Amino acid sequence: MKKIVLGGLEGKMGSFLLEGLKKAKDLVVVAGVGKEANLDLEIPIYNDLNQLIKAVDFDIYIDFTVYEFAKYAAEFMIKAKKPIIIGTTGFSEEDIEYLKSCGGRGIIAPNFSMGAILLNKFAKICTHYFEDFAVCEYHHKSKKDNPSGTALYMANTIDQSLQRPSDITPIHGIRLPGILATHHIIVSDETQKLELSHQSNNRHSFEQGIMLAISKIDELNELIYGLEHIIKG
Repeated sequence: MKKIVLGGLEGKMGSFLLEGLKKAKDLVVVAGVGKEANLDLEIPIYNDLNQLIKAVDFDIYIDFTVYEFAKYAAEFMIKAKKPIIIGTTGFSEEDIEYLKSCGGRGIIAPNFSMGAILLNKFAKICTHYFEDFAVCEYHHKSKKDNPSGTALYMANTIDQSLQRPSDITPIHGIRLPGILATHHIIVSDETQKLELSHQSNNRHSFEQGIMLAISKIDELNELIYGLEHIIKG
């Protein structure tokens, strides 16, 4: 039985993920982390990581909060020798390298939807045959980061594969009501156009990737960025 602490437990993604984790037979959420402490709940919520680490026995820290806190929590948990799974976006290459240098173990990923990860892999294949790409991302109006972390990751994957600076592939961000998350990659040359697209209809699209990350965590002896490193193909 793996014991999990869930950062952002009371947020939209955290509360949604909690219900999914409750259904898993071999997982149990033993505590949460939030802005306000409430230790009297069935799953106690801490707002102090030092207090949490002293009071709670757990195996994995999962975070869906905001970048500033997730960065702090990731470093804290790594130094406490706790594996991490971070779905919060905003981490830079420098952040990842620093956390790796701290001896981090686990997964930081801008997107846990399997479809989005496959979309990224398909785009990388396209770089063997095309040079001109554009990434379009559509999200709900309350999403704070623009462009999305997933769009940045996809554009960076394309640029790295083409061995060029990481700001060449343009990103177009759109914020509208009624949209959860859609990522669209357009590939084109003078003779043809290819369009790749993935849409998350609801937050259940992220569950498979999160469960996969949890199942693979014991096999990892380092910190990896991006879920594609642990999927087949």
